[in-house]
Amino acid sequence: MAGVWEIAERLEMLLVLQWLDEERPADGGVMVSIATAAEELDLDSDEGLLLVMGALSTLEEQRRIEVRWPRGPGAEAHVRLADGIRNDALRLFGA
Repeated sequence: MAGVWEIAERLEMLLVLQWLDEERPADGGVMVSIATAAEELDLDSDEGLLLVMGALSTLEEQRRIEVRWPRGPGAEAHVRLADGIRNDALRLFGA
């Protein structure tokens, strides 16, 4: 199984692609289902949920994202990509 750093890198790319797919919201925000992210990263459903949450925490500690958790079970997390990540994505994938 991949380590938390590798999963964090893969998750970051997934978040960037989602941001681009959602037409680059100006606030850098995307809604993230932990279960869906785990599935898209090909992670085991039980352990994968914890790994995705750990990866979100790692990215947040690095100030690459900000995470807000709405109330209620099964709620999606609101993730805001840092300006630097968005700028890099725009340079790589076009403005």
